[in-house]
Amino acid sequence: MSLWSIAWRYLWNRKLTTALTILSVALGVGMISAVLTLREETQRRFEEEGQAFDIVVGSKGNPLQLVLSTVYFMDAPTGNMDYSIFESLKEHEDVTHAFPIAMGDSYKGYRIVGSSPELMDFAPGGRSPYTLAEGRYFEKSQEAVLGAQVARDSGLKIGDTFVGTHGLVQSAFAEVHDDFPYTVVGILNLSGSPNDRAIFCDIQSVWDVHSHCDADHDHDHEHGHDHDHPEVTAVLVKLASPALRFEFKDHINKRSNAMAAIPIMEIQKLYEQLLGTAKLVLLAIGYLVVAISSLSILIGLYMAILQRRRDLAIMRALGATRGEIFGAVIIEAFWVTLLGIIAGWFMGAVTCAVLNHFLVTRIGFHVPAIHMTADLVSAYSAVMLMGLIAGILPAWQAYRSDVARDLSEL
Repeated sequence: MSLWSIAWRYLWNRKLTTALTILSVALGVGMISAVLTLREETQRRFEEEGQAFDIVVGSKGNPLQLVLSTVYFMDAPTGNMDYSIFESLKEHEDVTHAFPIAMGDSYKGYRIVGSSPELMDFAPGGRSPYTLAEGRYFEKSQEAVLGAQVARDSGLKIGDTFVGTHGLVQSAFAEVHDDFPYTVVGILNLSGSPNDRAIFCDIQSVWDVHSHCDADHDHDHEHGHDHDHPEVTAVLVKLASPALRFEFKDHINKRSNAMAAIPIMEIQKLYEQLLGTAKLVLLAIGYLVVAISSLSILIGLYMAILQRRRDLAIMRALGATRGEIFGAVIIEAFWVTLLGIIAGWFMGAVTCAVLNHFLVTRIGFHVPAIHMTADLVSAYSAVMLMGLIAGILPAWQAYRSDVARDLSEL
């Protein structure tokens, strides 16, 4: 019988102790797996969306807020700016695409995003986040194209109508625009992007609704979003080359009454400042759990060696060398740690699946199941090393046992 099978059988002689030790290793590994996967995948998806547009231009304020509100539909916009800024951006020699964005209303908590029909044809980086599952794109005012999640949650179908409410969050007290119903003409494919949580329409729709509101509130149109002086919330800009981003941003910030932000830069800053720290804290907790698990491996094996002194002495008497005895105990530590890593991988996968549902609902990002990355391989290797180190003391105890004494005592 090989040392591997001997170690395996000894391990399951004490089922409860072994199972609890494996579980403790699995908890630490599960946390490490989930943290690394979620951190890497959410950063990848955020940066992927951030790369879609080189520059976002909006009214002056917080650049991160501008990016989150217009690219990810996650925050309140910084305000509105004059439509003439969009027109001047569109004519700029370095700009290949410029899409106006107008927001202010929502339906069941999903924001209504007014833009130009050209946005629906935009395919950043070879991706097509605006492909249709059914229907067609909007062609005139009050026609709407729903993101996949909006369609699923609302139950709206092609040809159905709905009305928006003022504001970007669902509220029982929000003003309802009953006079301006939207007709659903298209539903987008599930893209795993923020577009899944948006309702797209022609920018004229947003102007029509709000010029009507302003007329109700202010007959003189002194502060209106009317047809003579329309406003936009932001402009999404694609440049001739990403290398122009910084120069273009400085140009806008210095020479116009607007603010430019580079989405990918703002997102990377957010990750470094906020989420980078959270990742380190959670990883530290995960490794602490694994360290405690290693201690339980050490104690479990040490107690087992004391109980198995007679067995080990008989093995030695039958010809087993000190090295084989040492190896058998190390193999036990290996089995416990390996099983803990496998169980932890499954725990991490379940955690990611649960959190994926939350992320899809909140920000539209789909996080795939755990797949092996360099970071995960390093983490699992570190856990295995800790487990094997934990087996050294019990193995040494078995190695230096006195065969004659153990056989005579027991």
